[in-house]
Amino acid sequence: MDDLLEELGALALGSRLKRLSDALMQDGGRIYDEVHPGFEPRWFPVFSYLYKKGPTSITGLARGLGVSHPGINKVGNELIEARLVAPYRDRNDKRKRVLALTSTGRDRYQVLEPAWRDIRQALQSAVDECGGDFIGQLTALEKSFARRDFVSRFRDQHEKDSEEVEIRSFKPGYADAFRTLNAAWIERYFKMEDADRRVLGDPAGKIIEPGGEVLFAVSKGPEQIIGTCALIRLDDENAELAKMAVSEEAKGKQVGLLLGESIISLARQRGFQTLALESNRKLTPAISLYRKLGFIEKPFPHPSDYSRADIYMELVLT
Repeated sequence: MDDLLEELGALALGSRLKRLSDALMQDGGRIYDEVHPGFEPRWFPVFSYLYKKGPTSITGLARGLGVSHPGINKVGNELIEARLVAPYRDRNDKRKRVLALTSTGRDRYQVLEPAWRDIRQALQSAVDECGGDFIGQLTALEKSFARRDFVSRFRDQHEKDSEEVEIRSFKPGYADAFRTLNAAWIERYFKMEDADRRVLGDPAGKIIEPGGEVLFAVSKGPEQIIGTCALIRLDDENAELAKMAVSEEAKGKQVGLLLGESIISLARQRGFQTLALESNRKLTPAISLYRKLGFIEKPFPHPSDYSRADIYMELVLT
C-alpha cells in the first residue's frame, strides 16, 4: 500500500515524526505493563531529568527538555499523583514551583534502570538497521531549528520564491525552452516518442491554436526560463495538464507546484470541467505533486499516445 507521508518527503516531516513517536509510545506502554506496571512512557523525560539533575523548577524543566510549560505541568501533576514526585516552593522565589523525586520515586528509578538499558539496546538495534547516524542527524536537525526556526525559514523561502519566479504565457521566443526542458527529463528517464516530437516541435500549432496554453516559470535577475507546463484542450469541457518540466537548478524551489496551480487556475478560467494527466509511476516526486494538487488516480479511459504512461489521473474543476 502506498505511503502518502513518505511520498510527501520533507513536507510531511512533522507528521512522520509524530507517527513514529506515537508508535514508540504505544509499544513503550506495553513494555512497562510487562516489566513494571503503573509507569507511563510520557513520564520518562521529566522523571529521568529530576533523578539526574535534582530538584528543578517547572521553568528549568521546560528549558532543559525543550518542551512547553503546560506539558511539564501535566506530566508533573501525574507524577505527583503517582507519589513519585513531590512539589514545593523555591526558597528564594515563592512564585516558582519546584519538583523533586520522592524516596519512592528514587526507588522506582533503580527498579526501572535495567529495563531502560534493554530498551536503549532494542532501539539502538533498530536505528543501526537503518544505516547512518540517525541519532546524530536528529540532533543536528534539532540544533538547526534552534538556530533558526521553521517559521523563519518558511517566510524567507516564500518571499524568495515569490520575488524570484514569475509565471508567463507562451510566446514564440519561448518555444525552444519548452522543447529543451521537456526533452531533458524524457531522455533522462525514457526515450523520445513520435507524440513527444509532434508537440514539442510545434507548441503553437499543437497546443495554442486548438485552444490550449503553455506557461513558463521565469526567474528574475538574471532572467531565465526554469520550468514549463502545458494546458492542452481535449474538448469544450475537458483539458489535459501535460509536458511539465523543471530545470535541475530549480529543483526544490516549488516551481512545479507553482506551475501546476497556475495551470489549474487557467483551466477553471477557461471553463473546463475536468483536468486530466498521464504520467509514469517511477516519477515519484511528480506523482506526489499531482496528488497534492488534488488529482486522483483513475483507470485509463482510452489507450495512451505514450508507451511510458502507466498512470492516469483526473481533477474535477467544478
